This record gives sequence, structure tokens and C-alpha cells, in this order.
Amino acid sequence: MGPMNHNRNFRIETIVIFISYLVGAMVFLSIVKDIGTLYSIVFCLLFAISLFFDYRRSFRIPRWLLTTLSLAIVILALYRLNMEELITQMMETLLTLLAIKLLEEKKVRDYLQIYAITLLLLSGSGLLSLNIAFFVFYLVIIFTLTIAAILLAYYTQDSDLVLPQGTIVKIVTKSLIIPILAIPLTFVMFVILPRTAYPLLNFLNRPDKARTGFTDQVRLGAVSDIQEDSTIVFRANMEKIDEKHLYWRGIVLEYFDGSSWIRGKKRSAPRSFPGSLGGKSVKQTIYLEPYGNGYLFSLDRPLFVAGQNIKKSQDFTYSSTGYIDTRLKYEAISVLGDNIPEDAIDQTRYLQLPKNLSPKIVKLAKDLSTDNHDKTIQRIIGYLQSNTFTYSLRALPSSKNPLEDFLFETKSGNCEFFASALAVMLRLNNIPARLVGGYRGGYFNDVGQYYLVPQKYAHAWVEAYVKPKGWVRLDPTPAVPGSAGFLSGAGGLQNFTILMDTLNYYWYVLVINYNLEKQFSIALKLRSELRNLNFSPGFQRDKALKYAVIFIFFVGIAIPMYVLIKNGSKPPEEKMLASFLKKMKKRGYSKRASQGLEEFVQTIEDERIRESALDFTQRFHKIYFRDRIFMRNDLQDLRKIVSLI
Repeated sequence: MGPMNHNRNFRIETIVIFISYLVGAMVFLSIVKDIGTLYSIVFCLLFAISLFFDYRRSFRIPRWLLTTLSLAIVILALYRLNMEELITQMMETLLTLLAIKLLEEKKVRDYLQIYAITLLLLSGSGLLSLNIAFFVFYLVIIFTLTIAAILLAYYTQDSDLVLPQGTIVKIVTKSLIIPILAIPLTFVMFVILPRTAYPLLNFLNRPDKARTGFTDQVRLGAVSDIQEDSTIVFRANMEKIDEKHLYWRGIVLEYFDGSSWIRGKKRSAPRSFPGSLGGKSVKQTIYLEPYGNGYLFSLDRPLFVAGQNIKKSQDFTYSSTGYIDTRLKYEAISVLGDNIPEDAIDQTRYLQLPKNLSPKIVKLAKDLSTDNHDKTIQRIIGYLQSNTFTYSLRALPSSKNPLEDFLFETKSGNCEFFASALAVMLRLNNIPARLVGGYRGGYFNDVGQYYLVPQKYAHAWVEAYVKPKGWVRLDPTPAVPGSAGFLSGAGGLQNFTILMDTLNYYWYVLVINYNLEKQFSIALKLRSELRNLNFSPGFQRDKALKYAVIFIFFVGIAIPMYVLIKNGSKPPEEKMLASFLKKMKKRGYSKRASQGLEEFVQTIEDERIRESALDFTQRFHKIYFRDRIFMRNDLQDLRKIVSLI
């Protein structure tokens, strides 16, 4: 094998075309999850066709035909305009126009239009999602467009220009200077610029469709699809607790019509729990993903939930005043336990039964009754948790009487069937009962110290009113999907999934959720530190160390910036000439500003140094005055001569 060729040449036109396809592909990958399948297929098809045309250079679609097609796409976009899907529709239209633009025979203005459409698509992606994946795509695309702008300047001067590999590498390397220099300024501006809790273009954001299944009406078996979905609903930053306490309260349903549970009329909440509440209190910081509904989740027995525009109901559930169509952060404090004290309730509200209730269910409830409410409860739960009944998400009863089919025919169902059977039979035994919907369980991320709660943990249980305890939580479901099913796959895949979720979590907490409140907190803390700053003998060592670290940090940033600005802006030939003159100065020979290089060399008295300097000068001029690009081997030869002087 011969030596590797480090001096390959590339046509500037080829590079510019390649970068155009590269940025197009990257921006497509950044938005593919947010656009329709049809538009994705159309883009990929047109992208492949245009790539083939640019490769073969044998055929071009007439520009007038592509212009007509573009106008048709715009008219179609206006026709199907929908404010709820505005951003998505705009992005689908722009993506199609980008694919059409790639089909054209490209000139300078076409490349500029491609870059402009790419930036618009990137901005649209930021309106739909600001996760860490968007940030990565943003950095890569911006960096690539910076390189593209520099190369396009070369292309504008001479479309037939040929650049050596070394020059291209230098262009790419120097393009990194711009984002590197921007980092300190970006950090400072991020910290100090004022901001609000609401994005400027929030009105453009589309609300996601509800996926959790928590509405004012829950139909038996409706959660089965959700319980097979691993999409994250919320994350809860809190200490790790016993799994038996992981009941995340969402809604309370009171009225049953035989196949569906319906939430009753909301009533104003009491100021506090009506009785003493014993148990361990747990603080949670909840990061709720947008799901299109208004219910807020917290550990069961919530004392309060704090946040903007939050309402509390008398059944100790919390909700937002509007639909949750953006990621929401709120604080909650709960007291762990199995009951909610309450002195008196509206019995008729929680003893309601449908008029057409099956006589078979009535008979079963009476057969399981005793003279003691506690024993009756245990008998019913024991019956439902016997080996006769099994937990299943498939082939659920779907007749007009699903609960009867569940109890006497299939004896198989999900949590809603078990909870509904328990609540109905309790009411038949004159025990007030209600259905509670929420989530059960959670995967604890040891790295980030927070719980992950996916859709598949959706769960329903029962609260029964038993004096003097109040509302007692009862869970008759024999088997609840555990956290083991959340992260499937090999250990390496699990670790990667956890790592990516941790990065997304901290990205949201530290960057996206950085608001005016945190700014004030930092400012107040800084003011306090400055007021307490003194240099007396009692000056604390930890403070001195803190300020020293901060100083070193900024110096560490400033020095590389200075070096990059000073050296990075000079072409290689100027650096080489400066190195030569510096070496000559060390030898005692300084060049005057009025002297030419050869004139200066002729003044050197030392014959050996003069000959080496003359060799350097002749080689340098041979390249410089012929407008040749200094190749890597040229610079190596000149550098060798300087080292021998």
C-alpha cells in the first residue's frame, strides 16, 4: 500500500452541492417526527431524484414546471390551512418546497434559498419541541451553514475553482471559531436577559391530542391501548420511596351508567384536610408532558399543589384552568398513607347505581356481604383477587353489559374492570365508593434522582368511605404492570435510554425552565455574596476558593479566545513569514518596515544564515507571487528551512 494522499483536490461546486443535500437531510431528520407520513415520503422521493440528477447531470426538469409545482403546493397549503395545525402545515409546505428547490439546476441564489428554507424549518422545529435533540440538530446545522456560507463565497468568485483537501480542512476548522467565540457571550446573555414564563410565539404552538385517557368520562376498557404505550407522561423529582406508596392521583369519578364512569360536578375545595393527616410528607417537583387535558398528577393524599392557574377540588384532585398543551412544571406535597380523613359526605353521591344493573351482580354482592363493612370489603377484594380472575389487556368485554361479562363470563380484564366491580359491589352493600384514576408505580432514575412515569402505568383504583377512617384506598387489581416492563432490551440499551432521558431532564430543568424567578434568585444570591465580601483575616477559605475557581474559569476562556482571534484570522503564509522573521530577530537581524524581503536578506553578514534565508525567500516568493495556494508540503519545506537557520 502506497502512502496516503493528503493533497486530494475537490471542485468547489461539488462541495457546495454536497452541503446543500447535507443540510436538507439533517433538517428533515430534525422534524420528521412532527410531520405527516405522506410529506415524509414525498420529500424522500424528490430528494433521491434530485440527487440522481445532480450525480448524472444528464437531465433537468424545466424551471417553469418546478415553479408551477411550487405555486400549486402553496395554494394547497392555503386551502388546508388550520390554525390548530398551523406550524406543522407550514413545515410540511416548506419541506416540500425545499425538495423542489433541490431539483432545480442550482445557481448562487438557489443555494441561498435552500439555506434560508433550512433555517425556517429549523425555527419551526423549535416551536414544536425544545428537547436536547433539537439543540444538537441546531448546533450541527448552524455549523454546517457557516461552512456553506464561506464556501459559497469562493463559489461566487469562481464556480470552477478547485480546492485542495488541506484548504477545505482549514475552512472547516476556522468555521469552528465562530461558535466557540460565541459561547461565553451566549452564556452571559442567557443568564442576564429577562424572560417570561410564556414563549413569544406560544399562540402558534399546536395542542397535542390527549393521550393519557384521563377525561371526565372513562369507558370500561378504554385504557387498554394506553397501558401498552411507553411514552413518558411526567417526571417527578423527589426522594425514592417504597413502591407501595406510588399511587399518582389524577381524577375522581363518581357516577356509573353501566359501562362508563363520569366525573360529577366540580365543587370548591376545602381549605385543608378535614381531619388530622398522619404519615410521612414527600415533596415532588413534577414536570408534566403536554397531553391536551387539564388534570395534574401527584402522589396520593396531596396536601397542596403549587403553580400557576391551578384549581383544587373537594375530592383532593388538582387541575389546570386550561388544557395542558405545553410542558408544565409544578410543586406538590403529599402525605403518604392509605386513607383521607373526612367527617361527613353526601352518601347519595357515592351510592348511585345504574337502573339496569344486572341482577346477577346484585346477587353476587349480597352473597359476599357481612354485618361488618371492613369484612365485606375484604371478602369482595379477596373474591376479585382469587385465581379465578386474571389481569389482561386483550379481548376485553365489549357488550352492552361489560361488567356482567367480566364477572361471570370472561373473568379477565384490566384495572378498570376490577375497580368498577369493587366499587359497584361496595355500593350495593351500602358502602360509599368512588373510582380514582391516575398512575401506579414508576421507574426511579438513580442518576437524575427522579421518577419516570410512562403511559403504560395508567391505573384505576377505588376509595371507599369507612368510618372513622374516612376515604380508604383499595386496589383490587391482582396484577399491575411493574416498572420492569418499561425499559425493555439489553443492559446497554437500557443504560443508553436512561442516559438520554437524564440529559433531556437536565436540559429542561437547567435551560428550558430557566425563568425570571431563577434570575432573581441568582441576582439576590450574588448581591448577598458581594455584600459579605471582605478581605479581613477572617476571610473564609471556601469563599476564596470559589472566587478563584470563577476567575480561573473566565481566564481559561479568555486566553483561548485571544489566541484564536490573533492566530486564527491569519492565513498560513503570513504565519510562516512571521515565524521566519521572528527566527531572524533571534539571530540578531531585524527587518525594517521599508525593506523588501530579498533586500533584507542581502544585509545579513553571516554567509550560512544568509544562504538559508535566501533559500526560504526564493521558495516563498515562488509560491506567493504566482497566486498559488500554500500546500501542506510547501509549508513543511519552509518550516524545515526556518528550523535550520
